[in-house]
Amino acid sequence: MKKIGVGILLSGWLLTTHAIAQDAGWANQVDNKPENSQQELGDETVPVALDAGWINHFDGTADNYQIKRGDKTVPVALFTVLQVGDEISVNHMQHPIELSLRGGTQPVVVTHKNSPFVVERDSQVPAERDKLWTWIKPRFSDWQKLTQSVRSAEDSEAVDKQPKKTPKLIMPLLENVKGPARLVAGKRPLHLQWYGGESPYGVVVYQRRNRLLNESNLLVQALDTKKIITFKARKSYRVMLFGAKGQFMGGFRVVDPKRMPSYPEVSPDANLPDDLRLTLQVTWLVMQEKGRWIFEAYQQVAPLTNYRPAQLLKEALARGVDRKILRDRGIRG
Repeated sequence: MKKIGVGILLSGWLLTTHAIAQDAGWANQVDNKPENSQQELGDETVPVALDAGWINHFDGTADNYQIKRGDKTVPVALFTVLQVGDEISVNHMQHPIELSLRGGTQPVVVTHKNSPFVVERDSQVPAERDKLWTWIKPRFSDWQKLTQSVRSAEDSEAVDKQPKKTPKLIMPLLENVKGPARLVAGKRPLHLQWYGGESPYGVVVYQRRNRLLNESNLLVQALDTKKIITFKARKSYRVMLFGAKGQFMGGFRVVDPKRMPSYPEVSPDANLPDDLRLTLQVTWLVMQEKGRWIFEAYQQVAPLTNYRPAQLLKEALARGVDRKILRDRGIRG
């Protein structure tokens, strides 16, 4: 009688990953080291990608640069997250690229001379910035989604960077598709932007029968008032926009400041530049409550005229946000 030995091969993969409290606030984190961790595979220890920082600025087009991550190429864009081992190359000597490594504490400028530049392990996000990084990283992703259409138009070097031309005068900021636009009460200027129609334009703002603002002979499709207006809580305001061809009527509701989601607090020790911090906070606000705070977010980002990421976000909000992008992260997300 033949004995046939049957070997049974048992293979098991034990994969341990750190849970990331991506939608939590500063003080309620599940893990202090969400990215800079390790995975266990059987008896082996396999390193996980180590985050280092992000692309902070470049003045060329994406084609002027290349980022290699292993055998893959990473798209070049503002706020792209960089990892240890990434190789950044500059293909044009007139267009350097600025990086923020070590979680934003190590500025690096890559030029044609020091290209290719490799992100070393000592440039990874340090442990003391884990909590900050856990909140910042999703904001970069949200910002890129919100500004994708605007950046795509610029990358293609389109002559007309506005949305497709339309004879209809529109103001997406006040279309109020999902409910009335919201503005926080207080004494403040008003920022508006629109598309279509023909100049000259005129803007009138009413609170009931009281005319609070009357601007005429505007040649551009935006208004940034120098006048400080007192917006009262629990009051509704009507905006009339006129052009040489067509008109638009919209409005917004003013709410008590306590009703606006509170920004996650950024410690002064984080040493984030004010323009970056404000842009990321506004990005966070846009994503709250399924976009109900877009009009308020636009008001806050509009004054950051010298910071490119802020202006790209401003333009994206003015054109109208794709509702598929919006999701309810909750107050602490």
